Amino acid sequence: MQIFGWLGFITMQIFFLPQTAKILRTRDVTGLSLPAWVILWLGFAFYVTYSLAIMDVVFIVGNTMGLLQTSLQIGLILRYRTR
Repeated sequence: MQIFGWLGFITMQIFFLPQTAKILRTRDVTGLSLPAWVILWLGFAFYVTYSLAIMDVVFIVGNTMGLLQTSLQIGLILRYRTR
């Protein structure tokens, strides 16, 4: 059953690629909600904490990568947003 956890991890990482590529290509973050990405970041941070507490490798790796990907999105939004 652990294979489903790893498949979920891979799928969730692929999820971030099109948005990241589009932002890097166009430098346009119009329409992206910074508060929504911050809430997602908080969710991943809580999941990482919980994953470490229960020592579940799939969730530790998956949520840590999600936290890093979300951090990148927030950084790109902050860098390319118009003020």
